[in-house]
Amino acid sequence: MKAAAKPVWKGPLGAVALMAGMFVASSNCVALDVIAAQTLARQSGCLECHSIYQKKAGPAWKDVAAKYHGSAAASQSLYSHVTTGRKARFDDGHEEDHPIVKTGDPKRIGNLVDWILALPVAAPVDVKAAETLARQSRCMKCHAVDVKKEGPAWKDVAAKYLGSVGAEDRLYLHVTTGRKARFDDGHEEDHPIIKTGDRDRINNLVNWVLSLR
Repeated sequence: MKAAAKPVWKGPLGAVALMAGMFVASSNCVALDVIAAQTLARQSGCLECHSIYQKKAGPAWKDVAAKYHGSAAASQSLYSHVTTGRKARFDDGHEEDHPIVKTGDPKRIGNLVDWILALPVAAPVDVKAAETLARQSRCMKCHAVDVKKEGPAWKDVAAKYLGSVGAEDRLYLHVTTGRKARFDDGHEEDHPIIKTGDRDRINNLVNWVLSLR
């Protein structure tokens, strides 16, 4: 059987798969159980050093996916890394044995590995383009990078979504579908829709917001 292309999850379609924990196709035509992968990651303490989007003590899993992108030995190499206690090097130069995933079930481990490798490889953020689109869409009326206005500071938005599966897709939907925004006094308004139909420009803005610290 010819292998299917590895999915790239952008925008609303990705949200459906990631947020709902649906089974999604991996590159070897085997369905990925997203919820099972996340559960094993939590049980194994992976979230102490990793998250999906942001670097912690260890690299973000999206960066791991980018590192292995296009490598024929990606699955085998990452599988070995999480099952054999290989050395992990930290930013200060010291090394520790990488914790071993807490199961002996090769199918569960393979599902976790394939889920990580299937995470979308993000293009570098174009900060100027993101800021320009934010201004054009009048986002600055209610938001700022690090100061709360009528809406939350974008750094607080990034912190809210830190480590959350489907963060990009949820924020994408929020700025493109006019979902309700709740204000401090309790009233709600439709969130303004971003002023472009260009998915790449919107994704760039979303990724910029999520990258803020």
